Amino acid sequence: MPDTSCDSYKFAMSRRSALKMGAIGLVPWLLSASALSQVKLSKNRGHTLVVLFLRGGSDGLNMLVPYADDAYYRARPSLAIAKPNDATKKEGARAVKVNDYFGLHPSLAPLKHWYDEGSLALVHAVGSQDMTRSHFEAMSAMERGAATGHAGDPSGWLARYLIKTASAEDTPLRSVAWAERMPDSLRGAPAPVVVQSITDFHLATDDEFIEDLKRQYQSSPAGTGSLMHSAGANTLDALSKIESLDPKNYKASGGALYPTTPLGNGFREVACMMKSDLGLEIACLEDTGWDSHFAQGSDTGIHANGLSNVAKTVDAFMRDLGPKATEMTLIVMTEFGRRVQENASLGTDHGRASVMMAFGDVPGGKILGDWPGIAPHQLDADGDLKPVNDYRKVLTDFLSPKMPEIVGIWS
Repeated sequence: MPDTSCDSYKFAMSRRSALKMGAIGLVPWLLSASALSQVKLSKNRGHTLVVLFLRGGSDGLNMLVPYADDAYYRARPSLAIAKPNDATKKEGARAVKVNDYFGLHPSLAPLKHWYDEGSLALVHAVGSQDMTRSHFEAMSAMERGAATGHAGDPSGWLARYLIKTASAEDTPLRSVAWAERMPDSLRGAPAPVVVQSITDFHLATDDEFIEDLKRQYQSSPAGTGSLMHSAGANTLDALSKIESLDPKNYKASGGALYPTTPLGNGFREVACMMKSDLGLEIACLEDTGWDSHFAQGSDTGIHANGLSNVAKTVDAFMRDLGPKATEMTLIVMTEFGRRVQENASLGTDHGRASVMMAFGDVPGGKILGDWPGIAPHQLDADGDLKPVNDYRKVLTDFLSPKMPEIVGIWS
């Protein structure tokens, strides 16, 4: 395909001659995302999956705190989160009670509302069979839907789902990743789109030329001329709808206030696209900086700040969607957890099991799965929380009621 950044393509023909031939031969060259030249907007299949991957290995034991187990406090004299009823600590420094054993990190307090409402389910001790404790290997396993980083199909689990459920009605915006590069979970998918913002979609030419094109196609819209003419009209219609989603103009609903962070902006755009019926079915987002070897912090610090960003973002997303949240499942996952014992640098080293959170149309208001315990005799040989809940089964349990084709895609 020609280089869309080259000015020679923008001005290889005059404005007059371009308009005379309908400009349809020029339109695909000018699109920053060429698949949009074939956009036919339609509603999705009725359910949207949003996946947030916390890259670096988030400390599940401080996300969902086993505050009733004294072994937790013995292992983490500096990093442990105070019990919900610890009167020696201010309320904002204590775990938020979920049941008589577990409590949420105080930075995750905004999510308690969704748990109580039945729109948030939690699973502890989630992981894969990968034993390497390597970020690369553990992420590779989870994004490919495999047992370990070296096993299974090279394609991504979301890619296999998209292939399995592909139809003639699919739009080029069926799967979108808000990232700098393609996530491995979408490797092999039919034409996934990777953006940092929906404003990446635009015609790469001058405004006057775009206005000339719009006037021409408005005078004879799609369906009134040749197939190529209709494609051009559909392209401009799609771009017009995407332009209306400009984050600067988007008004969130339900009093939602998204953090002005890359993660907050990404979720704001996902909500925007979901409400606009652009055919979005799979949305992938990611957040980095979860590798907390040094100065992790307890109720404040690096880990607490990351959790606060996630909680405020997800809370805004759920409020913004309102009733539409029942047409969506949001999965928050990470490649592995941290060691039970804090290290000498007031941080935690690579472990195995962590926490998975699921929002939206899920069996919420519950902590699901098995719990292996964190007493020394209950840990694995390296002192890790055992991953007794295989992430593939957890994903299947959450997603199969609305996405039955998810069964059998694991490698």
